[in-house]
Amino acid sequence: MITDNDLARRLLPGDGPDEFFLPPLPRLLPVGYHPDAARIEFASNGWVRRMLEPCFDSEESLLLFLRQRNGLYGPLTVPYAEPARAQNIADWYQFVTVIDSFVSDESALGADHVAAADAFAAVVADLRGGERGGGERGGGERGAGTASVYGRAAQDLWRRLTAGMTIRQTERLAASLAAFLRGCTEEIRSKLAARVLDFEACMRVRVDSFGCEFLELLTEYAAGVDMSEPAADGVFEEVHHHGMRQLILVNDLLSWRKEYAQRDTMTTVRVLCEAEGLPLQDAVDRLCALVEHHERAYIAARDRLLSGPHGRTGEVRAYLSGLDHLIGGSQEFEYLTPRYFGDGAVWDGSTSGWLSLTAPVARFRDAPASLRGTRPDRPDRPDRPLV
Repeated sequence: MITDNDLARRLLPGDGPDEFFLPPLPRLLPVGYHPDAARIEFASNGWVRRMLEPCFDSEESLLLFLRQRNGLYGPLTVPYAEPARAQNIADWYQFVTVIDSFVSDESALGADHVAAADAFAAVVADLRGGERGGGERGGGERGAGTASVYGRAAQDLWRRLTAGMTIRQTERLAASLAAFLRGCTEEIRSKLAARVLDFEACMRVRVDSFGCEFLELLTEYAAGVDMSEPAADGVFEEVHHHGMRQLILVNDLLSWRKEYAQRDTMTTVRVLCEAEGLPLQDAVDRLCALVEHHERAYIAARDRLLSGPHGRTGEVRAYLSGLDHLIGGSQEFEYLTPRYFGDGAVWDGSTSGWLSLTAPVARFRDAPASLRGTRPDRPDRPDRPLV
């Protein structure tokens, strides 16, 4: 088993401060804020308080979560959506982020993967109860009156979202939540066992635990289209592959402060450091190169679709435009959220620089902490290429 000392030595080689340099990422896709972004974010915070407050152990814990600005993820990823749909999407993303937060918390869902799996199975059952109309049910079935806190929130979201979905999309919504919760269970299991997977195995879990199925589905919902049939036929296989990998890898880079502090194992940064033995900076550089590869490959695959027969339909074009905003908006959110940079962090627009792993509140700096004002003869940035 890898000890804490081994982990620190392998992830943070050398005698310098606990930090790394994040190079500029391409950012080739559009970023837009919904015209009602502020109102949607605040209303979504209110929804979290009404529906999910009992999940938090104190008012301060709830406020800490709300200060992370998770309610802005929806308005950033669907800036074109009709306001009511954007609100529903914002609340869904808050819901799954609350779950994700407690998956990483070993005093909550993260304490026991078996208990978490049971809790998640109950949430899916509660969702299905809401699908059938809710209410008390006999015969051991769970209805709205017996649903868990998570289950009642899921039922509320189900009613609002499925009102604007086709039957196939409603089936996919339930399946996407089950996949997300399955990925969360696997993340808990891996962390408790101190198990680090290889790169591709990690990515397979992350596709579930990052919520890729509902990211794609809610992009359709925001655009008012149903891509169930072409998606099932593999029309979007290449754009989804590269687009979702870009999303996951950007998240792994920008969330590394949080994942490192919580000793989470299901992140490609740790995989490269532990499974492949790379120093931290080399792992970061490789992931940045992969981000660029997948972003450019996504754009190329998207353009091939747009120039082919499928691209002649307005529905496909609207969906692909939505994917552009999903990828660009998700990255924008991850630069600005205090969830990754510490409670009290305020984004100044910087997207590259030295980032501390141990400071309570971090920001991108022009120089490493160990060199500022002490070694002007040393370069402020790594001088080696990224690939």
